[in-house]
Amino acid sequence: MNPVFLKRFLIVLYASGLIGMHVPAVSATFISLVPLTLWFTGFICFWYFPKPSIQAYILLAAIAVVAWMLEVAGVRTGQIFGEYAYGRTLGYQVIHVPITIGINWILLVMVTGAVVAEWNVGGKIGRAALGAGLMTALDVLIEPVAVHFDFWQWNNNNIPVQNFIAWWVASFFFHWVYISADLPAKSSLFRLIAALQFLFFLGHWILMQINL
Repeated sequence: MNPVFLKRFLIVLYASGLIGMHVPAVSATFISLVPLTLWFTGFICFWYFPKPSIQAYILLAAIAVVAWMLEVAGVRTGQIFGEYAYGRTLGYQVIHVPITIGINWILLVMVTGAVVAEWNVGGKIGRAALGAGLMTALDVLIEPVAVHFDFWQWNNNNIPVQNFIAWWVASFFFHWVYISADLPAKSSLFRLIAALQFLFFLGHWILMQINL
């Protein structure tokens, strides 16, 4: 697929999803497409991965699986991110956790990793910390939107600070593994996806404030 066309398609895809999820007549349809959009975006990131190799894809898959298992432990114990449960929006679940979640974690690691790769920061720890900071900042935007659209729900509707701390720690670990394997690379496509993720959830937050 032509890279320019693909970028334009992704912009239209995320923009239409943003608006469609707030239009009552079609909101149910657009909400049902959320997991499909995440899988499509993940597929694009794997297909256009800047440093393709069998070893790289095995590591990316391993991070996705470990992240999903972390979420399973989080849901079962309530001790990692806090007490929460997944709704139906994100699709098929195994052990009460959508399999889409593992894809979402590695997707975010890849695209925020591409952003950090543009910055002149030294050392694995510094780069991993910055990548984790970006992912945690995104999670701040995600949380109210996720609750609104039943991605997941928190006990007593309270999003604990513990969640953001755990997000940063987990994101730092995944970024450190990713960087240690020398996988991050500059990618304008990945940076666009990172920007779309931030704008998508920021847009939802704004529309939720004006009750659109």
